[in-house]
Amino acid sequence: MMMEQTKKVLVTGITGNVGSEVARFLKEADYPFKAGVRNIEKAKKALGEDLDYVTFDLEDESTFEEALKDVDKVFLIRPPAISDPEKMVPFINKTQEMKIEQLVFLSLMGIERNPIPPHYKIEKYILKSGIPYTFLRPSFFMQNLDTTHRDDIKERNEIFIPAGNAKVSFIDARDIGAVGAKTLIEKGHENKSYTLTGSEALDYYEVAKIFSKVLGREIKYTNPPSLKFRKVMIERGVPKEFANVMVGLYFSTKMGMGKKVTAELETLLGRKAISVEQYVKDYVSLWQ
Repeated sequence: MMMEQTKKVLVTGITGNVGSEVARFLKEADYPFKAGVRNIEKAKKALGEDLDYVTFDLEDESTFEEALKDVDKVFLIRPPAISDPEKMVPFINKTQEMKIEQLVFLSLMGIERNPIPPHYKIEKYILKSGIPYTFLRPSFFMQNLDTTHRDDIKERNEIFIPAGNAKVSFIDARDIGAVGAKTLIEKGHENKSYTLTGSEALDYYEVAKIFSKVLGREIKYTNPPSLKFRKVMIERGVPKEFANVMVGLYFSTKMGMGKKVTAELETLLGRKAISVEQYVKDYVSLWQ
């Protein structure tokens, strides 16, 4: 890979599924980056001491200048806590002001036709700003099953998700991270949008069968009604706003918005996407 290393990438969301993978691939490629985090000490405990940390909070404009110093590219993730896309605008404006050369934004599959999730407006703001962009539009993360839904599988032997019989082209966050790093390192990905999926679409009944096979015990997909799902999530301590976002996403899944399979990931990485079965095998200890 040809690369110019005069400046750095600012990677946001580095403590999350995708941000941590982008950082891992950039590190492997020896490509310089800053890890933008709200709490440096906390991040060091989670990720280790050996990263170039900088204080960065999307809701605190006083952190923008220092975070973007000596930076020419940004990997931007909307924090789950920010449901109002307007809160992202000051940072997008700042990247424009500081003449950032590429903004890689982690969006959602099908967002160009779905104005409900905040990503739709964020993409529009970025386009309006004129900053060279790369939109990564992945399908549903497999990793939602070892984070948000981990306890259901581990303790209750169920996949408690209101998605009906819909098929989903699940994607592994490791694959998204690999694509994210590639689009930052290589030239030629500016002003492009990539719809990233796994290589097959499965319904949650099929996913439950894969879990049952790998874990050696029966895992059931219970497919609750949306309102019951929302109520249970809030009872378990999920903030109302995030519970509403989840209901919206699973409703769009139910309507068939997660079933599309594309070859874009394979084309970009020159290999097959990680399968659901491989993912479950790799993370098996999390549900045991």
